[in-house]
Amino acid sequence: MSPVLQLPLAAIARYMRMGRQVPEGALAARVEDLRGQALKTFRLARVWRRVDLPLLVESQALSRHLDGCAAAYLVCGTIGAEFDALQRRVAVTSGTDALIMQAIGAAAIEAWMDAVEDEIRQELDPGEELVSRFSPGYGDLPLIYQRTLLTLLDAPRKIGVSLTDTLLMVPSKSVSAIVGVKAR
Repeated sequence: MSPVLQLPLAAIARYMRMGRQVPEGALAARVEDLRGQALKTFRLARVWRRVDLPLLVESQALSRHLDGCAAAYLVCGTIGAEFDALQRRVAVTSGTDALIMQAIGAAAIEAWMDAVEDEIRQELDPGEELVSRFSPGYGDLPLIYQRTLLTLLDAPRKIGVSLTDTLLMVPSKSVSAIVGVKAR
C-alpha cells in the first residue's frame, strides 16, 4: 500500500499560479473533486542509491551545489501511470479541469519527493544532512543526464520510470534528482 500524500488546497493553488490565494466556492469544490479522483490513481514508487563523490558529471552548477558534500543520493520517484491516464481523460472535456489536474499532479510529485527525502534522512549517519534536490535540466546539468540516473537506479525495471526519445519522463509526474549529503 502506498503512503498517503497530504495535498493541501494551498499547495495545489500554488501550481495553479494563484500565489497565496486559495480557491473558494465552485472552484474550490471542483479542485476538491478532482483531487479526490487523482488520489485514487496514485501508485507511489521510488528508488534511490547512495554514491560517493565526486560524481563524474561536467556541470559547474551541480559542482557548486554539492560543494562540501562527501556523498550523494541518486533518486527517482513517481506518482504512477494511472494519473497520466486520468489527466488525459480530464483534458479532453475541460481546459480548466486540465489546468487543475496538472496542478494536482505537480503538487503530488513534489510532496512525494519531499517524503522520499524524509525516508532517506532516516538512513543518514549521525551528523549528516541532505542538501536540496538538483535535477537534470537545472543550471548547466543537461536533461540527457536523466538517462544515466535512470540506468544507475534501474528505474525502468524497479519503478516503471523511463524516458522518451525527447527526454520526457514516463509517467509524466516523475522526478529524477541528485541529493547531496554533507556534515552538519
